[in-house]
Amino acid sequence: MKQFSFFGKTVIVGIGVALIVALCMSGAAGSARAETKLMVVSDLHYLELSLYQGSDLFLRALRRGDGKITQYGEELLSALYRQILAERPDALIVTGDLSFNGEKKSHAALAAWMKTVEDAGVPVWVIPGNHDINVGQPIGYGNGLYYGVEAATPEDFAAIYADFLEPGEAGFSYLAKVSDRLWVAMTDVSWYQEQAQTFGVFTARHADWLEGALKTARAEGVQVVTASHHSLLAHTEFSRDSFLMFGSESMAALARQYGVRLNLSGHLHIQHIVREEGLADAALGAFCMWPHRYAIVTLSSEGALTYDAKALSERFLPEGFLETSREWFAGIASEKVKATLTGTEEEIEMMADYAARFNLAYFSGTYRREDAAWTDDPAYALWERQKDSAFWTYMKLVMNEAAGDNLHLDEADAR
Repeated sequence: MKQFSFFGKTVIVGIGVALIVALCMSGAAGSARAETKLMVVSDLHYLELSLYQGSDLFLRALRRGDGKITQYGEELLSALYRQILAERPDALIVTGDLSFNGEKKSHAALAAWMKTVEDAGVPVWVIPGNHDINVGQPIGYGNGLYYGVEAATPEDFAAIYADFLEPGEAGFSYLAKVSDRLWVAMTDVSWYQEQAQTFGVFTARHADWLEGALKTARAEGVQVVTASHHSLLAHTEFSRDSFLMFGSESMAALARQYGVRLNLSGHLHIQHIVREEGLADAALGAFCMWPHRYAIVTLSSEGALTYDAKALSERFLPEGFLETSREWFAGIASEKVKATLTGTEEEIEMMADYAARFNLAYFSGTYRREDAAWTDDPAYALWERQKDSAFWTYMKLVMNEAAGDNLHLDEADAR
């Protein structure tokens, strides 16, 4: 066995194929090249295979959800591993909701997968989300029955992911020193004291830790990107209550004071970027949902920062997987909407199809309000009659959002 270090983080790599891959990857040593490149994923919602395999009950539960295709978790992790090798980043950043619902067994299996990523020469850094620690009662799915499984505690999380985080002063908050030019302030704002809650909180303790980290970075001339599970800036009118962290104003003020231009978040499950006063919050679409987003963040040799959201490559997935995933996501939206609509059977089908297409575009970050096809579509006029529909209210809020690119962020946007 050979041991080497990535800026204070020790990784063990076995002699053989993994070592050869690591040596061939140009991004494996952080500052070995002029630019620094991060690969970011969020909301894996991974469930260990034995906790659901072959269960129709689990598939029915997923159909009542928001589009997660967790039944193919193994295929997604395999493809993500190959995508990481193709991208050759200096580090993989995971911004929370690692597990499906806080199962200790899921965390252990996911950590083993992360070890293979580090064995290939890419350091992995994680923070928890609201689905990771002290979840009330995680369950497994059998043939026609549910059963309780062990939930991960904060102590379990620390032990399982010991190789992928550093001891923190505010929850699992720490500095990921990716290179000598770029650090990521991994800011754990999730609330899991006693029992996990949906919301996140940036407290005075977080502020003390973050300001100290930013002062250190400034003194050493290092650019910092922050990362949190919950949103730092408000993205949408319908997502303020449980997606925007409490105390976000304090964190945003510190970020601006010390020249932070970008926060990486998740939680929304929607690919969405918001920009305010020189600071951007890039919420990454959930990896467990079509089109299986990841992001590449690059700090150039000149100090320019860019963010690009990408979709998992089809060449790393089983044949037809992306179409299956798309149809799964669209079908869930369509089924939910149909039950709320009035009109003829043909009209309901038209509106449900429109809603599914709209949801696919919005969640994937490709919806454009300036695209007249959305209002010219015959189904739009039918939807206008559905005044009491919650889905119509949601679509109108989206249509009234400020226009902007939700897939890309460059230096001009960040300033």
